[in-house]
Amino acid sequence: MLGLLVFSWLVLIYLESSQPPPKIFGQIPGIDKVAHFIAYGLLGLMLATLLNLINHYKKIPVLPLVVCLVVLAGLFDEAHQAFVPGRNSDSWDLLADFCGGSFASLSFFIFTKRSS
Repeated sequence: MLGLLVFSWLVLIYLESSQPPPKIFGQIPGIDKVAHFIAYGLLGLMLATLLNLINHYKKIPVLPLVVCLVVLAGLFDEAHQAFVPGRNSDSWDLLADFCGGSFASLSFFIFTKRSS
């Protein structure tokens, strides 16, 4: 079920980035970076939860894997946006993706360690 949620979120990101950017992105400086941080933060949180659940024997270092998957998704999104009219590929967006995914997944692991 959680895997389906992750897949659905990735599809939603892809579909959203296939559209022209919302007008608010041009009106408030930096709001697009906040949107990237939040979207990829949620992705990082979902991936951290999913991979932590299926990593029963703790043989896989989940945090680096989550960050790599978030960055790969961000790279795919930025490459895709390079071909969408009205969009552009931006390395600052990729940095916001990385920061959002890293922050959320690291927070997940800090919180789960303290609560167990």
